[in-house]
Formats: sequence, structure tokens, C-alpha cells
Amino acid sequence: MDQSLSQLLSRCAIDLTSRLERDELSPAFERQSEVSAALQMLAAGNRPLILGRSRSGKTTVARAIAREIGLGAVPPELQGLALYEFSPSALLASLQFGEGWRANVSALFNQLNEQQRALIFLRDLHTAVGAGVRRGDDDDDDLAATLESVLSDTKLFVVAEARADRWQTLAADRDSFASLFVSLPLPALGSDQVLSIVQHVVEQRFERSGVIVPQATQQTVLDISRRFILNQAFPGKTIELLDEALMAAQREATASLEPRHIVECFRNRTGLTPLLLDDAAPFDEATLRRAFSERVLGQEPAVAAMVQKLALLKARLHDPSRPMGVYLYLGPTGVGKTELARTLAATLFGSEDRFVRFNMADYSGPHDFMQLFGQSWGDNDTERRGKLTLALINLPFAVLLLDEFEKAHHSIFNRFLQLFDEGLLVNAMGEEVNLRNTIIIMTSNFGASIVQGETWGFTAREGMEAVERRVLRETEAFFSPEFINRLDGVTFFKPLSQSDMRRIAARELRKLFDREGLTRRNVQVELDDGVLDVLLKHGYSVRYGARYLKRQIEKMVSYPLAAALLAEPQRTDGWLRLYATRDHIKATWVNEDDEVVLSPDEAAATPDLPTTLDEATALLASLRARLALLAKGLNVPQAREQQAALLEEMSGPAFWDDPAEAQEKLAELSAVAHRIDRCDHLERLADEAVHLEQRVQNRERRLFPELVRTLGRFERDLRFAELELFFHDAEDWHDALVILEHTSGTGDGLRWVRQLANMYLSWAASKRFEAEVLEETVAEDQQARVTLRLNGTGLYGLLRHEAGTHRISEVGGEPRRKTVTQVQVSVLPVPDEDAPELPLVEVDASTSAVRANGHFLRRLRGSARAIHVPTGTAALVTAQSERAARDLALLLLQARLLAGAGGRERADAGGEWGSVVRTYHFSKRTYIKDPRTAMSTPNPRDVLAGKLDLFIEAALRELNSR
Repeated sequence: MDQSLSQLLSRCAIDLTSRLERDELSPAFERQSEVSAALQMLAAGNRPLILGRSRSGKTTVARAIAREIGLGAVPPELQGLALYEFSPSALLASLQFGEGWRANVSALFNQLNEQQRALIFLRDLHTAVGAGVRRGDDDDDDLAATLESVLSDTKLFVVAEARADRWQTLAADRDSFASLFVSLPLPALGSDQVLSIVQHVVEQRFERSGVIVPQATQQTVLDISRRFILNQAFPGKTIELLDEALMAAQREATASLEPRHIVECFRNRTGLTPLLLDDAAPFDEATLRRAFSERVLGQEPAVAAMVQKLALLKARLHDPSRPMGVYLYLGPTGVGKTELARTLAATLFGSEDRFVRFNMADYSGPHDFMQLFGQSWGDNDTERRGKLTLALINLPFAVLLLDEFEKAHHSIFNRFLQLFDEGLLVNAMGEEVNLRNTIIIMTSNFGASIVQGETWGFTAREGMEAVERRVLRETEAFFSPEFINRLDGVTFFKPLSQSDMRRIAARELRKLFDREGLTRRNVQVELDDGVLDVLLKHGYSVRYGARYLKRQIEKMVSYPLAAALLAEPQRTDGWLRLYATRDHIKATWVNEDDEVVLSPDEAAATPDLPTTLDEATALLASLRARLALLAKGLNVPQAREQQAALLEEMSGPAFWDDPAEAQEKLAELSAVAHRIDRCDHLERLADEAVHLEQRVQNRERRLFPELVRTLGRFERDLRFAELELFFHDAEDWHDALVILEHTSGTGDGLRWVRQLANMYLSWAASKRFEAEVLEETVAEDQQARVTLRLNGTGLYGLLRHEAGTHRISEVGGEPRRKTVTQVQVSVLPVPDEDAPELPLVEVDASTSAVRANGHFLRRLRGSARAIHVPTGTAALVTAQSERAARDLALLLLQARLLAGAGGRERADAGGEWGSVVRTYHFSKRTYIKDPRTAMSTPNPRDVLAGKLDLFIEAALRELNSR
């Protein structure tokens, strides 16, 4: 062989004859007919071009042809040939010297033609078209043109292989080059053929690795590759997965490759979650719903629809010849459409990196579809492939979000119809990208003006269901029936309520608190509940949804935190507290003093019951004096005259002529009668105590215990009556709903929600008030919540100042570490029977089934959500049945609106404490303190056991004296 030819071959060729001698060329199992056909073509002077999909075995068939020639079992014309393998990339990379690759390629093949009888195998022939040409070159001939010129003048035996989809497009443009070859398509293999090939491969691999591959494992390899590896063909994709698993088994010294090894190997390769990949993994619908609902707030119908789709995918009941799902999400901006798509990518495919987003507003022109799907006359592969292919070709599992889809040009709508039907994307290069393991979600703000009231008006007269129907009708009128019929579902996203936005704000703040500037200094942040009120006041927008709220958080919260950090740059391991003052948010370092000066505890503030007759006489005199002051303050004589006048007016025939005025008179009569009844009750207790005291003075000592009990009742009821002087609104006399919440449903948050709930239940029991647990969250919920109802006249007025943040600070463990838990307490008035019911058109209510056991309630079987559409006020409950949950949600919603109508605002404490109403300290020095009134006690156990009067009275007196 000429030395120059030998040097050229050493640079760019694979010597297949040498490989055959080393037994490195294997037969093409199940492809013998194609090998025989190719040999006949070669013997007849033709150049077979093996066409097939990626991994279909094209290279294996070509090498099997060379193997047969090398073994000599071929027609005489083909015997004794030298065997070489080339690829366009190797030719261009290795022959860039001297006069350039064009001259060297020509020299290589011309010398081969002159000096040897040879078979050359050209791999990836489709890549020769356009290869080697750079902008600015004097010669614009590509590698395909050079090969065409050389092969036309030689008698070399040539076999080539190319991807069928690419070759079909290229052949139409380069017919003279394509005419050099005769196509030999590789038909798709059946499952039995693939299994047969796998068995042959397993036998070969066993000789090298010694790892046994049972039949069940072979079937698992076939099933997974068939179901999930869609952009490649059999048998290559199956063999590749088998080889990966065998390599892992060898590293782990595994003697037998089991099906679970295949699943684990593919999971490591792709990141797919067991939900989709492992048939044995359970499908927990309730857990999935909670996981989605934690990230996508206030969109239960949309979450439910997506979880149902996941159930179909898990059960393999979806249509495998289409994408996994095609959905249209409607609704205003910032309500969770994109977030649901992101959550789906993470849940189903294991990572948000599998989320691909296109803003279709950027493709509104008549020719913009070429940017997405490619342009055949593009200068390079990038332009010919298009942006959609480039984004998805390496993501066989993805969630594709087409945002603001209605703004795209109509030609793009039509182009997507085939994609929705077949799940196959064909770009301008002719490449086929399989998207059948992709979920396609289109979002649209179409109809948002209906929701926001800009066009037709969204008022209390029109319920959310009616609005949804109107939006859907408008959507169907905009898109063609062919388009709508190809969708798996159309989901309407409702505007976010204030309750939803509050939870979103809390979530976004938690993300902010995890940023490096805080975590690297080990600084933790306490959030006062009033901060959320200020953020919602400035950041709640039906038009812009959560996005506007997030901008307000960055604007109003990040700077105060930064200022506090920069004020003490050396400080670490501390606590910052965010609190609200008027319409501003501030941050300050929390400096707690364990040597706080404690107020007298409750035992000192409340006189002990008398133990002698003299003490009883003195206490009775003191209580009667206080009763006289109370009667004077309530102006009882005037109240009796007012009561008589109202009763006389009610007896008149014209009293009910004006129902509204009559209702006002009845409410006035009720308030007056309550003042009179309260004083009459106390007068009766005073008379009874005087009578008992006189009898004891007359030596009836056995009545002394009864006197003491009566004085105790007299003192307790008098204290409550004195506190009622601070009641200003009609709602103050109502029963009370107490809602205790923490943003974490586990650990310390759940423990303290339950502990404080027991505190209020114990307080109510000690006062002989009826109390019950109405609802509570299940243990797995992200948010811990317990709702109590306390029945008794004036309970709302007594407890309303308990509303706010209850801050629990604990120091313990090894090493000793401080933890802070904040429980938010809401106190609402229970609507009375005369309160008007909420119009159904103003309320959007939904229920769902749950199945769990609570801490206070034995069975939890239903959850419900009620939203007051005009205001966005919401109530979310979990109760013992769906009906009970719905009724309670409506009651809570009505109570929230009643409290809001009264203009109640939480009284803020001073300084860094914001809306904290009580701090509970458990360390070397334990105490409980109200930072608003400075009232404190060193007896936390007593307070947690229900002795709250000290704080209730102090708050009423202090906050009403302002």
C-alpha cells in the first residue's frame, strides 16, 4: 500500500478487517434478510443506503455486511475486499491539513480506488450535506458534493447508513447526490424480535461479565424502553439500557440482574419519579393533592383535574399515541397557571428543569412559526431545526408551557394540531421529535377582563360559576372546534382571594428568609402577622395576582431586613423581627431580657376567698360598693325607663310598618335588657350573700361554706360585668369563634396549636361556658389549625383582644438552642340567628372528601372552602363530614365578614413586638408576658391550664383606655 494512502487511512478510517480478526463484529440478529439484500445490491454494482431511525441498528447491519464479506460467504465479486469505515465528522476533523480537506478526501478515495479492492462503509451520511462549509470560504462545496464527485468516478464498493427522516428531506434538495445510493429501509422490529435480540445479547454479555439476566429482567428492559424511550428505535435503545444496568451490576458485584435494577438504572439516568416509573409504587391521591395545593393555592378544581390525569398516567390508561396530556388553562395573570405546570414537572418528571416555557406573544407575526418549527432555507442546523426542537430534543420527558397562547398567529394554531394529535414534531430539517412523553399546557388570559370586571362587570350579582361559563363560551368562540376537540381539558383558574394571597405572601417571605445574607450569619426572622396585613393592603390585585404581591415583598420587606443586618454587621446567631407600624414594615433585632420585672401574678390580682367571717364581711362590703359604681356607670334607672318606652312602642299597631326601623328598635331593646338583667342578677347575688352573712353572724356557722361560694360567684360575675363596660359594639355580646393557626402542620407548630387550643378550652370550662372543637387540620397538612366555638353572652367582647400573634420561645436540647414558634389566633363573633344569610351568588363554595383521624375529633371526612366573591374573604375547614365542613366554612365566612363590618383592627403592640399579644418564655427563667400591657406572670403552667383572666382583664382595661 502506498505510504500516503496508509497515512490518510490511519487518520480517519476504522479498519474493519482488523476488528473482524479480533471478533469485534457481531451478526445482525433478526436482520439477516436486510444483510442478504445489501450483499446482492453490492454484487450488482449498487450502493445500498441503510435507512432507519436512531438506534434502529443501521450501523450493526452495515458492520454485519462487512463481517460476511470478511468471512468469505459472499458472491465472488465481493470476496477479498479490504474493509474500511468512515464518518463525515472523522473525515473533516482528520483531513484538515495541506491543501485542505477537499483535496485530501479526493486523494484518499482516488488512491483507494487505484490501489485496493475495498468496501467503504459511510456512517451518518446525512451529516455530509452542508458539512465543511464556512462563511467566507472561497469554495462553497460541502462534503456531500466532494463525495459525489469522487464516488461517481470510482468503482469502490460502498455501503452507507443515514437517518431516514433527515435523508428524506435532504434527498429532495440534493437529488444527484442521493441518486448515487439505493435505499434499503430497516423495518421496525416487533416485540418478539427484540426479545430474541436481547437474549442473544444477554448470552454474549454473560461470557464477559458473568451476570445472569433472568427472563423477567429482559421483559422489564423491553417494557421500559418501549414506554419511555420514544426518540430512539428498537433494538438499540433496549440494548443500551441493558448494558448500563449490567455495568452498574458489575460495579456492585451483583450476580443476578433483577427487574428492580433496571428500574433503578433508568431512574438514575432520567430522574423520573417512582410515581411514573415504578408500577409497584403506590398512588396516594390525597398526598398528591396536598403537595400540589401547597404550591398552587386557591385552585382546588385545577389541582383535582391534574391529579386525576396523573391517575390515568399511573394506570397506563392514557392514549400512548398522543402527548401525555394537552390542556388549556384560562384565567387572569398571577393566579397559579405557570406554578401548576412547574409543580407538575417536578412531581411527574423529578425536576423543574423538565419545565420548558415559550411566551407565544413573541410569535404573533405571520412568519413567526418558522422560528418555532424551523426554516428549510436556514443558514445552519439551528435555524433549520427551530426553537421548539432545540428546547425539547434532549428532554424526552417535559412539561411544555405555551404561555399566552391566544396571542400567537393563527398559522401556529394549525401547526400545533398535528402535534396534539400524534405527539410528533417534524421540523424543517425533517427530524422527528417524539413528544408522547410530554405534557403540553397552554395558558391564556382570555376572558380575564370578564373576571376583573373591565368589560361586563364582575359584581356580586354574578357568581363565579356563571363567570366561568361565560369565559368558556368566549374561549370556544375564539378557537376553532378542531382545536378545542384536541384538548384533554380546559381548566378555569379563579382570581385569588385575600386568604389565598395571604398564604402566598407567607410562603414567599419564608423563601426570602432562606437567602444567603441571613443563612450564612445564622440569623432567623420572626414574622409579625401585621406584616401580612400591610403587604396585602399594598399588594393585593385581582388584575395582577401573585406577581404584583411578590414585587411588593421585594420592595417593602427586603430593604428593612438589609438595613437591620447592615446596622450590626458583626452580629450573628440572632433573631430579627419584622413588624408593621401603620403602613410601613420595619425590622429590628430582638433583645430579650430574662431578668424581666414580673407583675403580680393572678393569685395576687384576684383576692383569695375568705377563711373567716370578718374577711367575708369585708369582701361583701367591697363587692357591694363596686356593684353600686357599676349600676351608676350603666345608668340602670334610665335603662329601665328606656326599656318601658320601647315595650310600649312595640305594643302599638304601627310598630311593624317599617321593618328596618323595627329591627333597630329590637336590637336597642336587646342591649338595654341585657344591661338591666346583668345588674338584677348581681343584685340577687348581693342579697343572697347579705342574707347568708347575717345568718352566719347569728351563729349558723354551717352556712359559712355556702357564703364563701356565693361571694366567689358574686366576685366573678361582677368582674365580668365591669369588663363589659368596655364593650362598644353589638357583636361584643356574641358567642366567640377562636381559630388557632400555624404555617407548619408538624413539629412545634402543631404541638403549640393544640396546646393553646387546650388552654382556651380549659378557661371556658373553668367559667362554665360551653366549648367545643369544630374542626382541625389533618396531621399531614402543611398548615396546623384548630377552630373552637365558645358559647356565652359577651364571650367575643372578652376574648377579642386575644387575637394576634402568640410567640413561644423555648431554649433547650444539647447544645442548647433557642426555637421560636408563632401561633396566630383569630377571634370572630358568632353570627346570631337574626343575621342575614350570605346571598349564594356572592359565595363560591366547594367541598372534597378526606379520610383521616384528628387529635380532638375522632374522624375527619370532609374539607370545604368558601370564598366571598366581592371581597375575596375566604374560609377553609376540615371537619367530620363534607356537609359539616361546608356549613362551618359558610359560618366562618359570615363571621369574618361580620368582624370586618365592625371595623375591628388588631391592636398593635409597641416596638419590635408588632401584633404580638402574648410571649411565652421557657428557659432558665420561665414567664408569660403581654408586651402591650406589660402584664406578666411567672406561672406558665397555670396560664396553659386556663388561668387567663389576668391577661384578659388587663388587655380590656388597657386597650380600651387609649
